[in-house]
Amino acid sequence: MQAILAKWAAGDHEAAVKDLVQYLQDHSEDIEAYVTLATFLTTLKDFEQAEALLQKALTQFPNEAALTYALGTLYYQAEAYQQAVPLFMQLVQDSQSTDAQYMLAQTYHQLEQNPRALAFALTVQEQEPDQLDANLLVGDILTSLGDFDQAQTYLKKALTIAPQNGEVLFKYGLTQLVLGADSEPYFEQAKHYAPDYFKKNKQQLIDIEGFMQAKKQKE
Repeated sequence: MQAILAKWAAGDHEAAVKDLVQYLQDHSEDIEAYVTLATFLTTLKDFEQAEALLQKALTQFPNEAALTYALGTLYYQAEAYQQAVPLFMQLVQDSQSTDAQYMLAQTYHQLEQNPRALAFALTVQEQEPDQLDANLLVGDILTSLGDFDQAQTYLKKALTIAPQNGEVLFKYGLTQLVLGADSEPYFEQAKHYAPDYFKKNKQQLIDIEGFMQAKKQKE
């Protein structure tokens, strides 16, 4: 397996997939190898093959949580969110898995079912209060719900954890802008640390600035 992983890491993806398929023919009980192959295929956006592999593996090993999680993640990556939900929900009910709760929150967020998303995201954040992704996700969901005051609390926590993270700086800056606080330093730092992210999301900043100006004019 190490040689296969080394090939993948070196960028020889086709050879790594071919070797791993051969490996599984000789080691059909290796659950981790199924998950790894599915991850390879998902990364290559070969969702159909990855799904077929995992469905076959789950027929053979129906109680393997790692396979269920991999399939849920595959559906999430393929934007088949409705198919991902029951898989992550099953894992949450069976084991209260933090990873599954986080993915369930992410999935509900993508489905714009933000009150449900928030419930699971807050559970993860309470269990792992110093995890960057959990604080960022709670902040994202609260922002989508229009609760910028609460959002800034979690984004500030994320900023404490990762003070040079461009995405966090940008999103915290947005909450400051909406709340009438000084936002410019955060946008400048976001532009410095993550110029591509800033460029990609600049329209969101322009839209909010336009909304704030229109609101002032009405007042």
